Amino acid sequence: MAESPASLNRAAKRIKLGGETFYGKTKTEFLGNNIVKIKFHILDFANLLHERDDYLYTDSIKAHGHPWKLLIYPRGDDESNAEVEMTSIYLLNAAENTETDPGLTNIFIRTKTVSKDKEFEYFNSNKCFGWKDFNKRENIIENDCNEVGTLTITVELEIGTEKRSVWFPQLTYCDYRQLYNSATYSDILFIIGTPKMEFFGHKCILFLRVKVLCDLVDTEASSSENNNNNNNSIVLADVDEKAFEVILRFLYTSEVPKFNKDDNNNKETMKSILTTANRFGVTELKLYIESMLIEKFLTPSNAASFLLFADSHSCGLLKEFCMNEYVTDSISFMDSQDDWKQLQESNKLLVELLVYATSDRKRYSSVINDGNGTVEDADEFDVTSLRERLQRVELDVDGSRVMIVERWKNYLRTNNNGNNNNKTSDDIPTV
Repeated sequence: MAESPASLNRAAKRIKLGGETFYGKTKTEFLGNNIVKIKFHILDFANLLHERDDYLYTDSIKAHGHPWKLLIYPRGDDESNAEVEMTSIYLLNAAENTETDPGLTNIFIRTKTVSKDKEFEYFNSNKCFGWKDFNKRENIIENDCNEVGTLTITVELEIGTEKRSVWFPQLTYCDYRQLYNSATYSDILFIIGTPKMEFFGHKCILFLRVKVLCDLVDTEASSSENNNNNNNSIVLADVDEKAFEVILRFLYTSEVPKFNKDDNNNKETMKSILTTANRFGVTELKLYIESMLIEKFLTPSNAASFLLFADSHSCGLLKEFCMNEYVTDSISFMDSQDDWKQLQESNKLLVELLVYATSDRKRYSSVINDGNGTVEDADEFDVTSLRERLQRVELDVDGSRVMIVERWKNYLRTNNNGNNNNKTSDDIPTV
């Protein structure tokens, strides 16, 4: 049965993905690599004049993208032990954007002599969690305050991280398959690799799909005219013909290649496709292959090799995953001696790796849970968090982490989203 003219016209259109959604929640886990310590100092604690059920708030301290305060009842709240004077201590999340989708946290509150923890607590705006009978007031004054009467309360926070698969780009769907590698209406001929494989192309489709390759065609065509060469052919002898075929198919059909994880040759093929896609500005395919390499081939034992590759081709996501493999299993990472030795020759990359290993940036912060964040938050976000935000506002997600951090900061500044002043109610929060 022949296709109708309407279906043919629809097949020839470049259709932009309008959106996508998921039902359900991903599993949350604690990775043990993003614990933040904050300290609150209560001056002259012994001489505070608060009666039982009178409370004080500390100023807020920002950690994990949220402001936190302590709520302290120096002589206990109305539910604490009435037979002896206790001190009640609670931690308060003072943000405004966690009401509908609260985060999960582990909390540790310590003084000099007392240490208490609460695991797997969900926090949301203006909710406290802590202990009504943290310790006897007299014990705190005697054992926990320093020589000038200051009580220091240390809080350690670990925010649960969404367990999720590797980030993949939203691919723009288009279908020009009727013209893929077809001589019909072709006005350009690509001659690729040393075997000199020939591929038919169409300038109008290249113009719509990939500017870098289109500009190359115009440049070469102009050069050919100057040399009285009118065959509209472009010779690219240094390009892998298999990689170019995948790229051309993607430009005409939006089809992405499928690879078997067990075939190590596929890893090299994918790297060749990524390199070629990066060269010709086929960003969507480059980002897709980058994510595929992480999902199918990245291990601690080959992460050093991948890190060098990622750094050379501005693959921010792959680079971050490689550095995380070093944090997870540094012995296996360094066991690939040739790659590790080569990496050590780059002082810049080695310093970057060591800084990453000792930082607390290794966290996923979803757009839904944490909102856009502030300009300052951008420095703490991982590549997945940044790419999700940039993709949502239709900005370029390609490049190194430094590039996409600055891109996101510029967006926040331009759209006045960089100053989210969180306000806290004066009412006593729910415990």
